[in-house]
Amino acid sequence: MTSFRMLAVTAILGAGMIAPWSAGAAESDYPSKPIRMIVPFPAGGTTDVVARLIGAKLGEAWGSTVVVENMGGASGMIGTAAGVRAAADGYTITIGNNQTHATNAALFPKAQFDLTKDVQPIAMLTRTRHAIVVPADSPYETLDALVAGGKQKALNYASSSMGSSSHLVSGTLCAQEGMDCTHVPYQGAAGAITDLLAGHVDFMTASYASAVTYMTAGRLRGLAISGEEREVQAPNVATLGELGRETLSADSWIGVFAPAGTPRPVVEKWSAELERIMAMPDVKSRLEAAGFEVWYQPVAQFEDFHRQEIKRWADMVEASGVELQ
Repeated sequence: MTSFRMLAVTAILGAGMIAPWSAGAAESDYPSKPIRMIVPFPAGGTTDVVARLIGAKLGEAWGSTVVVENMGGASGMIGTAAGVRAAADGYTITIGNNQTHATNAALFPKAQFDLTKDVQPIAMLTRTRHAIVVPADSPYETLDALVAGGKQKALNYASSSMGSSSHLVSGTLCAQEGMDCTHVPYQGAAGAITDLLAGHVDFMTASYASAVTYMTAGRLRGLAISGEEREVQAPNVATLGELGRETLSADSWIGVFAPAGTPRPVVEKWSAELERIMAMPDVKSRLEAAGFEVWYQPVAQFEDFHRQEIKRWADMVEASGVELQ
């Protein structure tokens, strides 16, 4: 009996000693195969731009192939779900944003995954402001004029997708001001801005990164922008705070997520490498030129921020009156 117990204890202790060593060995060799980087939006959008830049830098640093896979649709839910359900081994990572990994928690309460439990935040990368924009030839030259126009006749507003921050900010503006508005959703910001430029819709809340090129070229007119101070590249555009509409002021962000249960050493390795990449002068300059602000946050800080953002965007969803099935 004693011999049996000793053998059992030895087996348990042996397993306990071997398992961590094996995991550590695997983690020290990471990455040892190609990495799949999911973007829950079509190619060409702001999240995709950041993902491809970061993916290229990671591939160079780690000597590993990084494959960016665009999985757009269902307001980012398709790609997010694929990322959540992937093996928690660090070889499938999702480049998400405030819509896919915060707002959607309120918009899709019946989803088969829980953004508070089923994802592991790794690092925050960037943030960008929102701008309420109209075509350059629009009769609305100020935000107050747009609001007045929306009370006199029906206006159409575009968004990058159903439930996006683009949708919620415009929807909240219309609800708060009593405007007559119709929402026209698109599959990504590119298509929405194309139709805005063509005059098929009246206005749009766009991420500054999506709109900056057209604003500086004089093709879009900025009526208001989020943030505490005016944008250096658009000094004539008033902030929402200046216009007495602080509740509409919200920024978009882009971050990196893994499935819950991904080994902490792998998560920390990702976070450390991303911190190094985001500090590179060429990365910073390219992102700033595209309208982004480098806004790196390491694991622990991003975990806390992510929890707060889920609550904040839930409040915005409630204020906008937006409901998705």
